Amino acid sequence: MVSFGAGVNSVAMVVMLVNDGWRGPIVWADTGGEWPETLCYMRTFEDWLRPRGLEITRLSPATHAELYDDKRIGGETGVETLEQYCLQRGIIPLLSLRWCTVEFKRNPLENWREAHGLKRTCLGISASEPRRIREGETLRYPLWEEGITRGECRRIIAEAGLEQPIKSGCFFCPAQRLDNWRRLYYEHGDLYDRAVALEDNASQYNQKWATLDPHGISLREHAERRWQGQMTMDLTQWLPCLCSL
Repeated sequence: MVSFGAGVNSVAMVVMLVNDGWRGPIVWADTGGEWPETLCYMRTFEDWLRPRGLEITRLSPATHAELYDDKRIGGETGVETLEQYCLQRGIIPLLSLRWCTVEFKRNPLENWREAHGLKRTCLGISASEPRRIREGETLRYPLWEEGITRGECRRIIAEAGLEQPIKSGCFFCPAQRLDNWRRLYYEHGDLYDRAVALEDNASQYNQKWATLDPHGISLREHAERRWQGQMTMDLTQWLPCLCSL
């Protein structure tokens, strides 16, 4: 099966495999927090897949609660998205732990693969990212195996007649660059407000870490100091995040 993320690497990997004759399940774990542009792109990509006899299988707590290892997700709990899970528990995603990726993506995808008797999961990691390769009999890296770099991924997508997707991820992902937060503020103000609400909620629960920015600056402060033009110089995007110290 293909673990689909709707970003440049996974789109290029699917295009390459399909053009080589592969026909298999393409599975996407929906956190309920993807950027609107990603959801729109997926509809376009499915239009490309459909004539080739393929579609994207969507997993979510609402439709596949049994695949989520944390029993507080889905089912009678009513928690259908990562955002709801964070609000209910008074926490936020943490870049240093990435528990959100494990609980809402990796675990349900692997559980789906095992439930369908499939041997391996294809992951879209390019030859430009060798540090992300994890050894395992159940994992395969088609792009890395073929020596395909990130730049070549973009070429594969363009040659398929497709537009380039944005970087996939939740709109409240702590791994985003400041440019992404700024774009969220101006282009999707309602989503920015929801990300602020996650921070406020974690703070009310007295969480030790209550900002999505790993430098400890709240989104409210970013809006006041940066997005609204009160700061003329910003060095934090060149500073390392706490997980690398």
